[in-house]
Amino acid sequence: MRGRRGFTLVEIMVVMVMMLLVGAALTRILVNSMRVSRAQMITADMQSNVRVGGLAVPLELREIGYDSNISELAGPGAVRSDIEAIGTNFIQFRASRGFSTLCGAWSLPNGGEGTLRIRKPVLGIREPLPSDSFQVFVENTPTISSDDQWLDAKITAIDLNGICGAGGDPAIILTVSAEGISTKFDGTDDVVDANLSYGSPVRWFERMRFGSFVDADGLTYLGARSISAGEGAYRAVAGPMDPITGFMLTYYNKNGVPVAPGVGNPVDVRTIEVQLLGRTGSQVALAGTRMANRTMITTTRVALRNTLRH
Repeated sequence: MRGRRGFTLVEIMVVMVMMLLVGAALTRILVNSMRVSRAQMITADMQSNVRVGGLAVPLELREIGYDSNISELAGPGAVRSDIEAIGTNFIQFRASRGFSTLCGAWSLPNGGEGTLRIRKPVLGIREPLPSDSFQVFVENTPTISSDDQWLDAKITAIDLNGICGAGGDPAIILTVSAEGISTKFDGTDDVVDANLSYGSPVRWFERMRFGSFVDADGLTYLGARSISAGEGAYRAVAGPMDPITGFMLTYYNKNGVPVAPGVGNPVDVRTIEVQLLGRTGSQVALAGTRMANRTMITTTRVALRNTLRH
């Protein structure tokens, strides 16, 4: 028993100091690891959102197109665009939502309502809604193509559970208003006996607007809203974005010359360059870097539908 001895106070203090130093080092490593992991997650989330926006916006814009309009108002050979308004950080257009063909019997209004029957299932994103805009393809003279055109149809009601005719194939019945199918943009000239035929295409659109907006969290996002559905506020599509250059659009005509928003005519636009600049909502520090807002940029140039024809 006399040969045994315990630790001295100095030894215990030395061990405690060493343990504190090791614990502090491990804590620092753990905190730095958590900070880097959090920064990587925030940055990856921002990059993922930017990639989604970089796919979603061009996908919608590729459906923007041009079609010949031979109406008296437009003049022979005139072109009608799905683009309604352009800006450096917004665009408003008619987004294609579905497509089908006439089937069975149809009747056009002659002082009252008429009906069009289109075949189910439809092609595209979804079935038609009453808020959509509709167009019907009219062949006019069967032996020539120069007088073929898409005409606006004013639809007042939709029955999703109709039939095409005697065959009993499922159909969607579109009720056409008394104004009928218009050959003019302003609807002043209406057709009550258009040259429709079995299999004539019918398509419908939703008026959409892409633009940047500031959300309740104070950050800037790329948003979309349906003009047809009466949406007054944007729904976030991607973000957060850079508050100044997060969503930028550049428009070009058929000769590759920029079309200035507010000055140029949207119908002249043939290609659109979409630039998205994502930005993290807060400053983060990756391994070996200082605290800062991380960014990611994507640029896509979209050729619009039917551009080679006009």
